[in-house]
Amino acid sequence: MNILLFIIVLGVLVFVHELGHFLFAKLFNIRVDEFGFGYPPKMFKMFRWKGTDFTMNWIPFGGFVKIFGEADDGEELSEEDKQVSLVHKPRWQQFLVMFGGILFNVIFAWILFSAIYMSGVTAPIESAPDNYSFEETRLVVSGVMQDSPADLARLIPGDEVKELFNDTGEQITITNETITEVSEFINLQGELGGDVGFIVLRNDDQLEIIEISPEEGLIEGKYGVGIGLERVGELQLPFHQALVYGAKNTWNFTVAITQGFGQLITGQISADNVSGPVGIVKQIGDASAVGISYLIGFTALLSLNLAVLNLIPFPALDGGRILIILIESIIGRRLNPNIVNWVNVIGFFILIALMLLVTANDIIKLF
Repeated sequence: MNILLFIIVLGVLVFVHELGHFLFAKLFNIRVDEFGFGYPPKMFKMFRWKGTDFTMNWIPFGGFVKIFGEADDGEELSEEDKQVSLVHKPRWQQFLVMFGGILFNVIFAWILFSAIYMSGVTAPIESAPDNYSFEETRLVVSGVMQDSPADLARLIPGDEVKELFNDTGEQITITNETITEVSEFINLQGELGGDVGFIVLRNDDQLEIIEISPEEGLIEGKYGVGIGLERVGELQLPFHQALVYGAKNTWNFTVAITQGFGQLITGQISADNVSGPVGIVKQIGDASAVGISYLIGFTALLSLNLAVLNLIPFPALDGGRILIILIESIIGRRLNPNIVNWVNVIGFFILIALMLLVTANDIIKLF
């Protein structure tokens, strides 16, 4: 089920991205030869619309658009072909075509964030507008670290924590306790060498009693059990306020993701923190277990990650193409197309190698 959700989510996100490229290309009368769902080899052609073949392909991850002139090899074109070639359009139009996918991923994230605010969502209380009053709040498990004590004890995302207790019978009934207070309780039991008992409500109707031995090192300088906790409540905003807070979320997460990529590139955070397809499958499963709103929110975050990733000025990414357009604008002429194509090919294989390394790391974490 998680794999199916992954394919659907990734397919939607890449479709949105490629739709941005496609629509901007059509806006500027640039020929688009193919809009593919999935990656080749081709399964069949679904239909043809305004000169573009819409195809279904065998590899069910994402999609692509084949824009005429994007893979330019320097061949002399007829005047008719020049009129519909990407590289023969003004550079501001080339820029918008390349930036269109990134822009659409950001807009899509904004729409998703706004939609869950409008429809009513179980949300962290910190995400609510100032002075918003929740009728009721709950403390829920938002994530479980793989192979942690909580994972081995079968605590799962979505569990609502009702009570905690220790070996001596001391209890905490979860009402308005903060996450910090719960964390301190777990840390204290770890220091004393005792277990922590969790009484959780699962699937809204099933009480579970789970005892866990805290471990040192899961949280720096403290004992922990390997879970993320969030105090949540039902949040519903009117249309205009939902758009505003959807935009704020989009901006804040975009800044945070950009900073994260920067820290990864500079070595401030370890590459072990990067998830590939295998890791994302698990994260999507965790999000869907907590609730549909969490899955939609996680999809919005993935959309922003895709946008920021493509903005990096690296060959084979949209950002690399945008960098070339900016350089050509500064020097006032086209770069050698053969060199540009070779750089993009090399960049593509480097990206594939990095993806394989990240995927291998994800698989290693499973064992």
